[in-house]
Amino acid sequence: MNSELTRNTLDWWEKKRIWYNLIVLIFGVWQIINERPDTFNHEDILGVVLYGLGANILYSIGILIELLDEYYFKTLFKFKRFRWFFLVIGTLFSIFYTTWLIILYYNGPVWTW
Repeated sequence: MNSELTRNTLDWWEKKRIWYNLIVLIFGVWQIINERPDTFNHEDILGVVLYGLGANILYSIGILIELLDEYYFKTLFKFKRFRWFFLVIGTLFSIFYTTWLIILYYNGPVWTW
């Protein structure tokens, strides 16, 4: 495994992690304020922290995909070419998923059987 390539991969993704977190946080807070800011309580803070940890674990999948391609496939798939695509799609998915969960949390299911 090329340590220079590994360092480059980690540096690239880690430098974008703060932006990912800020974007998802801003959309999450905006959605909470729009839904029911008066009902936000201390227990909800724990949920927000746990959700943030989970979102960052999922964010790390981009790093993992690149490192697996580098180590096992000797960059056969060249996933590095798709970094921005993975970052943008992953961030958009996180925004929509966050919004959906907040709506569900405050309003209950939005569908009926």
